[in-house]
Amino acid sequence: MNDMKTKRLLFSICVGLPLMAGLTACTSDETTEAKPAQELLMVEKNVSMPASETSWQVKINADCHWDVSFVDNSGWGELTVSPRSGDGNGTLVLTSEENHSSIDRTATIIISTKGGLEQHITLRQMRSDDALSINQEIFDFTDEGGTQSLVIASNSDWTITGHEGISWLELGQTSGNTGTTEVPIRVKEAYDDANRSVELTATAGNNHLNFTITQDGKLAIILGVSTNEMPMFASEGDSLSLSVTCNAAWYAYVPSSVSWIHLEPAFGFGDGEIRVICDRNPSEEERQTTFIVTAGTKIVLQSDILVKQEGNEFVIIPEEPHNPNPILSR
Repeated sequence: MNDMKTKRLLFSICVGLPLMAGLTACTSDETTEAKPAQELLMVEKNVSMPASETSWQVKINADCHWDVSFVDNSGWGELTVSPRSGDGNGTLVLTSEENHSSIDRTATIIISTKGGLEQHITLRQMRSDDALSINQEIFDFTDEGGTQSLVIASNSDWTITGHEGISWLELGQTSGNTGTTEVPIRVKEAYDDANRSVELTATAGNNHLNFTITQDGKLAIILGVSTNEMPMFASEGDSLSLSVTCNAAWYAYVPSSVSWIHLEPAFGFGDGEIRVICDRNPSEEERQTTFIVTAGTKIVLQSDILVKQEGNEFVIIPEEPHNPNPILSR
């Protein structure tokens, strides 16, 4: 009886072992071991720039792909961050203008990885000891001219340069002291159809700010003269007037080979008159020439005016010199 029970137990063990082995093998094959993601991303978190600096570099230590995912420069102004992405170690180049203000300014840059890592960089630029700011960098004027205001704020004495010799531009003042100053910019009416501009510089201490003043040229130039042929001048010479109708600057020219005609004035702006002066004609032959009046630079308008003068009917023939020595005269 006992022998029978023992045989049955051994049989059950022999049958069950292969089945357990099979089940154990299936579980091992279907189980995948979970491995945590490994990423490295390190940056300098606090960056400080001097006020006069315009470019700065930030090192990135990484063993993965990274992106510049966010830039907050609302309290800074224009700020360029390059590159915007990379793989592994790299360098961010930060580019901006100098800080001309009297307060520090900050910006925030966030760098992130695909695995969700983030690093925040706080960029701070120190204030300027000689603060300087202007209300705008470009002042546009129409051909009619006019007045606009440049507002300068500074904590030290300031000057404006670059206006010297510019006849169409007037500044209310070119230097000032600490505080906020409104400087009138007056531009005269354009004298032709060409656009014009000038760049000026405001300076306070080591700070320099450039600003540009531009003006459009006239859209259309008008030029007319009262006649294209002057009345015949008498041989004795005389002067006559010619009317000019124009909305711009005009210029009058006599051929360089002609010396017996003179124009006064030889240039003007807007409507005006030219006095044509004719010298005495020493010859019995009639003579004539043509002078021109022009206006415009991009598109040049021209009027030709014919001038004629009568010949001199009484031509004086010089006598031969008188010889007082009768011997020599024989």
